[in-house]
Amino acid sequence: MKIALVSKGHIFSQYFGKQSIGKMLLVWIVFFSSLITLLLTVVQLFIDYKLEVGTLNNRLDQIESSYKSVIEASLWNVDLEQLDIQLEGIMKLPDIRAVIVKESQDFDGAIYLEKGEQLGSSVSRKYDLIHYDGQSNFVIGYLSVEASLSAVYNRLLNKALTIMVVQGIKTFFVSFFILYIFYRLVTRHIIHMEDSLKRVKVKNPLSELTLQREDKGYEDELDRLVNAYNSMINDLRQAYDDMRVVNDKLKEDIAARKKAEKDVKRLNDELESRVQSRTAELEAANTELNAFCYSVSHDLRAPLRRVKGFGYNLKMEYNNKLDARGVHYLARMESCADEMNAMIDSFLTLAKSTSTELVLEEVCLSDIVNRLLENMKEREPHRDVAIRVQPNVKAVCDARLIHLLITNLIENAWKYTSKKEGGEIIFSQRKKNGERVYMVSDNGVGFNMNYAKNLFTPFTRLHKVSDFRGIGIGLATVKRVAVRHGGRVWAESSIDKGAKFFFTLKGKET
Repeated sequence: MKIALVSKGHIFSQYFGKQSIGKMLLVWIVFFSSLITLLLTVVQLFIDYKLEVGTLNNRLDQIESSYKSVIEASLWNVDLEQLDIQLEGIMKLPDIRAVIVKESQDFDGAIYLEKGEQLGSSVSRKYDLIHYDGQSNFVIGYLSVEASLSAVYNRLLNKALTIMVVQGIKTFFVSFFILYIFYRLVTRHIIHMEDSLKRVKVKNPLSELTLQREDKGYEDELDRLVNAYNSMINDLRQAYDDMRVVNDKLKEDIAARKKAEKDVKRLNDELESRVQSRTAELEAANTELNAFCYSVSHDLRAPLRRVKGFGYNLKMEYNNKLDARGVHYLARMESCADEMNAMIDSFLTLAKSTSTELVLEEVCLSDIVNRLLENMKEREPHRDVAIRVQPNVKAVCDARLIHLLITNLIENAWKYTSKKEGGEIIFSQRKKNGERVYMVSDNGVGFNMNYAKNLFTPFTRLHKVSDFRGIGIGLATVKRVAVRHGGRVWAESSIDKGAKFFFTLKGKET
C-alpha cells in the first residue's frame, strides 16, 4: 500500500481529537513556552526594577548636589520666595512625590514648607541643612525628598503585559508552525497507516498488509518503521504458513486420537465385560471352593474317623490275637489316618489363605518370630539353637495371614536344623532397590537349587518323609500369603549349608 494524504477534515479531526498526539504536543509547547516566557519576564522585570530604583537614587543624589546649597542659603537668609522656587523645581523632577523644608529651631513662626503629598510607598532621603559661620558648621534645618515607586510599578506592569502579549503571539504562531511541520513529516503518514490497516481483512492474504513509501532519496525514521513492519509481516506470513501445516497435522492427530479413543472405549467395554465374566467365574470358583472345603472338612473326615475308630476297636479287642505283623499293619493304618487328617488340615489352611478378605494393620513381625521360637524351645528344651531376631521389624499386613506365613518359615527352619549341631535361625529385614525385603535363614541341611522351581508347589517335598516329617503344603501357603499382599517369595540355598527364604509385602513401610 502507498502512503498518501487523506481529506483535511478527517486529518484535523484525528490530529486534534481526544487524546491525540497533536493535541498533547500543542499543550506541551504552549505550556513550556509560557513557563519559559514567565521565568524570563520575571528576571527581566527584576532587572528593570533594580535599574529604576538605581535611577531614583541617582536623582536624589543629583538633588543633593544641585539644590541643597541654594536651599541652605535661602533658609539662612529667610528667603521664602527663593525656597518656594527651589522646591517647585525639585517637584518637577520625574517621580518626585513630596519635598519638605523645616527649620531646626523649635519656636512659633519657624520655617516649614511642604510641596506634594507623602504616600509611604516610595524612596525617601533626608538631608541636613548646614551653615558655616566662619568657625564651625551647625544644622539650621532639614530637607526631606520622597520619590514615588508607583510610576515604576506601572511601567514594569506595562512592560510585563507587552512581553506576555508579544511572547503569546509568537508562541501561538511557532506552535502551529511546529505542529504543521510535524503533521507533514509524521502524523499524516501514521493516520494513513491506520486507515489502511483498518481496511485490511484478516481472511485476505497477508501480502495486502505490506506498506510502501515514496522514494525520497534518503531514509528517515518512518522508512525504517515501515521496513521493520514489513519484515514483521514476512515473519508473520511464514509463521502463518507453519501454523497452517501444524494445524493440518493437528487435525490428523485429532482424528487419529478420536479413533484411538473409540478403540480404547471399545477395548475397555470388552475388558469390563471380561472382568465381569472373570469376576463371576471367580465368585463361582470361590463358591465351589468353599463347598469343596466344606465337603473335605465334613464328608472326608467322617469315613476317616470311622477308619480310626474301627482300628482302635480292632486294637483293643484283638490285639492279643494278632501276631507282630498284624500289630505293625494296624499301627501303619493308624499312622496313615493321622497323616491323612493332617493333610486335610493343611489343605484347608491353604484354601483359606487365598479366599479370606485381607484386614490390613500394622504388625510387629519381630514379636511373632520371638513367640514362635519361644514355644518351640519349650517343646524341645534339649535343642541348642542360636536365635537372632532383628528387633522392631514392622509391616502393614493382615495379622492372621502373616502369622501363618512366618509360622511355616520358622517351623521349616526349626525342623531342618534339628540334625545340626549348633543350629542357627536368623530373622531380619533390609532395603534393596527401594523395596523392603524380609528374611528367615538357617544353617540346616539346605536343598539343591536345581529343584527350587518346585519348592512352592503344593504337596511337593525335597526331602524324604523318613528324614523330615511334613505334608508339602507350608511353602505353598507362604507363597500364596505373600502374593495376596502384592509381594513375592524366593529362596537361596545349597546342600548342607542352610537356606535363606526372602519375602516382600506391598504396602506402607514402617
